[in-house]
Amino acid sequence: MKRYITLALAALAISACHKTAEPVSTPGKVQVEPVITKATEVNFENGDKIGFTMTKVNGAEAYADNAALTFDGTVFSGDLKWYADAYSEADVYAYYPYNANGTPTAYFVVEDQTDGIAKADLMAAVKKGVLPTPNAITMVFKHLMTKLVINIDNQSGAEVTGVEIGGCRLVTGLDISEMALTKYTDIVIEAEPLIKAYEATAGKVWQAIVIPDKAKLEIIVNLSNGKKITQPLAEMTLKSGGQYSINARLIQDNMIVSASGEIENWTDEGEIGFDGEGTIEELPVEFTEYEGYFVYDGVEYKTVKLADGNTWMAENLRFIPRGRTVSSDPVEDAGIWYPAANAEKVADPALAETLGLLYDAATAFGVESITAENAGTFEGCQGICPTGWHIPTVAEMTGLVGHSSNSALVNTAAPYYDATIKGASIAALTEAGWPWQFASARNKTNTTAKGSYMVTNYNDIYGVMSYVIGSSLHQATTNEDGSLKNVQYHYFMPLYNASNEKVSVAYGNFLSGASVRCVKNK
Repeated sequence: MKRYITLALAALAISACHKTAEPVSTPGKVQVEPVITKATEVNFENGDKIGFTMTKVNGAEAYADNAALTFDGTVFSGDLKWYADAYSEADVYAYYPYNANGTPTAYFVVEDQTDGIAKADLMAAVKKGVLPTPNAITMVFKHLMTKLVINIDNQSGAEVTGVEIGGCRLVTGLDISEMALTKYTDIVIEAEPLIKAYEATAGKVWQAIVIPDKAKLEIIVNLSNGKKITQPLAEMTLKSGGQYSINARLIQDNMIVSASGEIENWTDEGEIGFDGEGTIEELPVEFTEYEGYFVYDGVEYKTVKLADGNTWMAENLRFIPRGRTVSSDPVEDAGIWYPAANAEKVADPALAETLGLLYDAATAFGVESITAENAGTFEGCQGICPTGWHIPTVAEMTGLVGHSSNSALVNTAAPYYDATIKGASIAALTEAGWPWQFASARNKTNTTAKGSYMVTNYNDIYGVMSYVIGSSLHQATTNEDGSLKNVQYHYFMPLYNASNEKVSVAYGNFLSGASVRCVKNK
């Protein structure tokens, strides 16, 4: 992180009697010596540059205009030398960081500060009535912008992936010679910027530099579960050189904000309170598609175009919808479970990396619940598939493997259909690039049944009894009182034993947990 030094002004008092004496030696180069004070956070580093301007008192032009002086570990210096008239005073001013285009007359807020606040900071110093001297000029550099420190006590159960500040001013005019902010009217501000803060202490403290202004800020916290919590702050006037601490406590879907705390650097400008209730929204899930694979929510999945003319996922989905938690207990009606394809028949999160997750139908279809009334409305739905993909229909399923438990749906023209085994050979599907993954299943036969893992094995392959969810309704049944008893959809199901190894289309219970493989829209 770039380090700064606040340079303390030390007046070079020269009495009137000295003005009549001849100078002993030529002053030589102009130098600025940094002096550390409590007001600084850190130090300048070797190679840092300041812009330096010197104007003789009552002079028509600047003797030096935006000269670059470089820090060597002790002083700032460059090629600039003192003028010959040793008795003429000058006013000098400097700023950091250096801009080769000239002394800045405007400051635009840096919107992305995630790699540090150094590039967003702006300091300036002014000293008047300076006489040429062989000694270095000492100057106080003051922060012209405002620093925000956001302290987060995260008890939400999710990781903070980023902090942003809204409601900030985009640009301000500058008068470095007076160390003052001015109005800037050269542009029309159509939208306020959203500043991405710097994570100064992992998971705890974020920092940002903003323009001093009368502002009503808002703090936006992005979480790893895809949620974004926004909390508006009370309106207040942010002061130049002021540091403000904002303390936020995250508790699941809420953020409690206050502003207080000890100010160790900059100047203490008090508290920023919060204003009203915060808001929560879901962040979009990132999806990028490539030839032969796609990346969905940061996870890469293989895809394959098969002989049926459709492009399929070639492996099971392991996407976790926003706000959902994966369960290791099949008794729990969580909607998502880890697979249990092992000898112990217990959930193993590590297996999800290769076998995917198990979903009930409602979760796969992206709805809160399935009822007798809506059970038949999900055919071809996108569900938890990425944009442009969907949960396969029974026509697409039988169009791939040919055979179905419903004889009316058998498709003998399916490219992988084998009449001798009444289905598609697992070996043939694997060779085509669509290998079956034996992920086990969570079994629940109806609304009142107790969920359990269904784990069978053959030839030391566990999880042979497994399913892939389809979106076409087979039937919905109700109890005598009219309440929903069970809903069944057409699912892919394998048969894997000594006499046969195939995939066909059967029926799956909507509360059971099965794998998901999406098919691309045409």
